[in-house]
Amino acid sequence: MINLKNTQLLGHRGARNEALENTLFGFQHAHDLQQHGLAGVEFDVQLTADGHLVVFHDETLQRLCGIQSRVDQLSLAEIQRHLQNGHQIITLDRLAQPLPVSASKPSDSKSPASKLSHLNSATELQKRAQNNLLGLPNSSPLFTTSAIKKSAQTLTKFTHIELEIKTHSRTNYTKLIQALARYLIDSPLSTLPIALTSFDVQLLAQLQSHKLLAHVPRGLLVRAPKLLKAAPNTALQLGCGQLGIYYPLLDQSVIKYCHRYGLPVSAWTVNDIEQVKRLVQWQVDFIITDIPTELL
Repeated sequence: MINLKNTQLLGHRGARNEALENTLFGFQHAHDLQQHGLAGVEFDVQLTADGHLVVFHDETLQRLCGIQSRVDQLSLAEIQRHLQNGHQIITLDRLAQPLPVSASKPSDSKSPASKLSHLNSATELQKRAQNNLLGLPNSSPLFTTSAIKKSAQTLTKFTHIELEIKTHSRTNYTKLIQALARYLIDSPLSTLPIALTSFDVQLLAQLQSHKLLAHVPRGLLVRAPKLLKAAPNTALQLGCGQLGIYYPLLDQSVIKYCHRYGLPVSAWTVNDIEQVKRLVQWQVDFIITDIPTELL
């Protein structure tokens, strides 16, 4: 256990080394670490061909699903035909809504035996649907409604959530902005402490000028040393309220420099315990890690 002082710890893609990244099961694991001091999570979204936002890091399904197809070339239905190590790929809104799976009531006209058979069948279907979403085998126990709601609303009590928006050379910015507005405005997600982060200054500029999304907190991500000195000024010009910096670029002077501009700093992705201790000593604001259990 590390004394984090004023530094907040965020689980990377949920808690990547402890539960499969960017899955409902992984976010439930992160949720369970809240009582030990986990402040929040970082995760990624990608735009599908038909305008949905899926919680997924890579441009292709190769690493996690074993197929080479690109996320932006597939519809949501096509993507969800494939499991990532047994876990369903989920849409962004699934993290803020209870699961709509429930057993239907049998008709009163049915016999007691028929009613029992109907309930058993519906319960089995419910179990299969819920276990599939959570990446569990069908032999696993059926989750209760309260447990499922807890799983599906794992983001609601975090104090800081970093939502990285993935872009690439083929990104349709108009479609992406429309999807972000649809998912984040007047939805359960709008009540969560989400900061939209990106390396893409074009995207951040469009978010800044969007009449509905401009109020959503944003953060500029930096991994290139040549961009570091100008990063605070760039972030402020884009209306960003924080910086996310690749941790090997950080030292105490860099953090103080960012703080001078009034910008909190997230260090990513830190899995070395001694480095975590140094960053805490340097008063970094957030540490994103794959191994939150080891640090709490």
